[in-house]
Amino acid sequence: MAIEAFDTTEFHAEPTAPIERFAAQFAAIAAGAGDRDGQRRAPYEEVAALKRAGFGTLRLPVAEGGAGLRFSELIDVVIELARADSNIAHIFRNHFGAVENAIAEPGSKTSRFVRERSLKGETFGGGFSELGLAQAGATNFETTFVPTGDHYVLNGTKFYSTGNLYADWLFVTGRLADGRQASALLPVDRAGVDLVDDWDGIGQRLTGSGTTKFVDVKVKSNELVASGDDVKVGTKYRAVFAQLYLSAAIAGILANIHDDALKLVKARSRNFYHGIADKPRNEPGVQELVGQISTNAWLARTIVREAAAALERSQDNERAQGPSDESRMQASLAAARVKIVVDELGPATASLLFEVGGGQTVRQGLQFDRHWRNIKTLSAHNPRIYKLRVIGDYELNGTPLPSGPFF
Repeated sequence: MAIEAFDTTEFHAEPTAPIERFAAQFAAIAAGAGDRDGQRRAPYEEVAALKRAGFGTLRLPVAEGGAGLRFSELIDVVIELARADSNIAHIFRNHFGAVENAIAEPGSKTSRFVRERSLKGETFGGGFSELGLAQAGATNFETTFVPTGDHYVLNGTKFYSTGNLYADWLFVTGRLADGRQASALLPVDRAGVDLVDDWDGIGQRLTGSGTTKFVDVKVKSNELVASGDDVKVGTKYRAVFAQLYLSAAIAGILANIHDDALKLVKARSRNFYHGIADKPRNEPGVQELVGQISTNAWLARTIVREAAAALERSQDNERAQGPSDESRMQASLAAARVKIVVDELGPATASLLFEVGGGQTVRQGLQFDRHWRNIKTLSAHNPRIYKLRVIGDYELNGTPLPSGPFF
């Protein structure tokens, strides 16, 4: 059945329990997360199973076959998936970003396509960033769409292609001959598309965040959307979702660290000879460390949820009253503040895990180092110092926050 524009207010047509629905899959994902990271084994099977189970449709209305989640509920699920494996949670970020855009533009042809394909179990990746001389977030791309006969020819190289190895479709951004920014929506198996598994980051090793090459790729005219031609919502701050999603992934890692700390301490039967208790679980210092880890994990989850609620309120406001840059900016402000706090809590909490267990925690079989590496890799997206400065400028001078794709 063809999907038409939907009423985006109709989200809870019937109750849903998404975390419970995916609990068994998340548990299986968590059981193999450490080994996958240590062996650098891409989670193709795990991602495919989630796609088959309808994970990519969580935000679509129940009437269309989705789970009908509100945005804040999606973030809860993302935290739980990141708790199981932050790589897999990160893999789905561009897909859910595409779905968010589809919800914001329910009447566009791209929206209908994204929703239809998502309901078929397919997912979306992207190609935006380039390792060129342009400033980060700039749109003077080296990637080009050149008109040739009745189609275009796409050439270019993208990096930070998170999730593309596992996706079915790619949103690719470049420039036309007249300099305008343009995007195309292409299948990953189109001739000339090369997904290279060359991501060399210290963390998030399995996200496929490396290179995507486009060499003489044929792009049909109806697959290309010039900047502004298919976008009706004029609001700024469209990158809030992507920023907050990363903080949700870090909150999930902190929950995982908490799980590992409890499991580690409860399993230990011998204490240091200079301890004052018979078992580590009764050692005051160990109890204090676990208490701090628990508190940090709770705080990260709580503030991420609060920022998600702010973005959800902005979405509700837009549906009721139309686009609002001010509403979106407040959501951006909340997401920026959350990032600052979570980016500080994360590495500190990961380090506490090594203090809880002592020497045995550094054994490679446990793969505890992946928590710190994954957090640092996620938090390196758009460093916190830039957030702090603009928040201060906003508070002191009322200067609006940046509204580009990297804030």
